[in-house]
Amino acid sequence: MKKYLEKQAVFNSTLRVFAFFSKRKFFNGLTQFLTTQSAKLNLVLNKPKPVSHLSELAQSWQAMMPPDGQEYFKVKDISENTAYTEIHLHCPLRGTGNVEACYKLMNYDRQLMNAVGGQLIVLESQSNSGKNYCRLAIREKQKDASDLVPAHKK
Repeated sequence: MKKYLEKQAVFNSTLRVFAFFSKRKFFNGLTQFLTTQSAKLNLVLNKPKPVSHLSELAQSWQAMMPPDGQEYFKVKDISENTAYTEIHLHCPLRGTGNVEACYKLMNYDRQLMNAVGGQLIVLESQSNSGKNYCRLAIREKQKDASDLVPAHKK
């Protein structure tokens, strides 16, 4: 069962369903519930340990993504206090301009990072950036992130 649930194809299908709900304000509560419960399932299946170093946070985020789709989840750079990552899969929100839906959908990734001691901020979203990838920042949970402007607040 674990192998099936962790397939990239299952991840993509789930993403499409969740994106449908995230685009509609009526389903805000449902979207929050679904993304949170999916993250909890991921945590149960993968049993990640809290980590204390930034590079471990970025690696942990990547490791919690589908094993057969690792090429879509890239750690691009790690600075003194921030790991910059990218998601290169085709998002169902691409080009919609609906960055609020992206924020709701990315609750999944934020929940995963929170569980291992990090925080995740979407800096650029496929929904409105014109790019074919999303750009994220990861920091340790206790570090200030006020200098990072989330895509949904730009």
